[in-house]
Amino acid sequence: MTHSFPMLADFSIRMACGLTALLLITPWREVPLAFFRTHCQVILGLLVLAGLDASRSGIGGSLLIAIIAAAILAYVATVSWGLGLPRIGIPAVATILLTCVGILVSISRSADLKIWVLNATGSVASSFLMGATLTAMLLGHHYLTAPAMSIEPLKRFVRSMAWGLAARGLLAALGLGFLVAGAVVASGPTPVSPLFLSVRWGMGMFGPALAALLTWKTVQIRSTQSATGILYIGLALVLFGELTAMILSREAGVIL
Repeated sequence: MTHSFPMLADFSIRMACGLTALLLITPWREVPLAFFRTHCQVILGLLVLAGLDASRSGIGGSLLIAIIAAAILAYVATVSWGLGLPRIGIPAVATILLTCVGILVSISRSADLKIWVLNATGSVASSFLMGATLTAMLLGHHYLTAPAMSIEPLKRFVRSMAWGLAARGLLAALGLGFLVAGAVVASGPTPVSPLFLSVRWGMGMFGPALAALLTWKTVQIRSTQSATGILYIGLALVLFGELTAMILSREAGVIL
């Protein structure tokens, strides 16, 4: 993976990418438009943070231009959803998603094509997992002010979280397999600490999986407050796991 790209900017772009993906599958006729506006504000903040961190670290050229362009589009989307204009907001969010995916693919570059594909796919899966978990948690809050809102969007996001966990786990296992098989040249003599690896899988994969299962059970009985509380814990575990994985991946040279 590209070590010169700052980790904070990488994390922010992943999160923004995941949030845009989930926003595109959110039914705007069922969910209040204020949710979309707030979501776009979060995306805007993440992209501004990514741009500042990338610029501070000496990243320029097309990568920085792409981040700035995505941030401008996030501002346009925020205003559009605030004015109730989904015809403008949806294309803007879709363009942000494509731009963020392109950035993640670019910074995952590796001399080995199969490792490049694995790293890029893993980064996108990581972004989808984080975005699904955060989106589900934020939507849970909206049921406090809109109790009559359909429960189906929340069910969709919890399912997305489960699919994201499955995809992320599979790709992490493949990356670990490449590393063990010697298909990747690590940057250090001990790139993967067994302790960190167990923390990454225990708190970053199995913990969120249990949280997703419990959330699904509570959503089934429309206990949205309980579901939101569980999702708080699930989000903390997902973020901890992904940050740990990013540290390990930068040492190992492959997504973990």
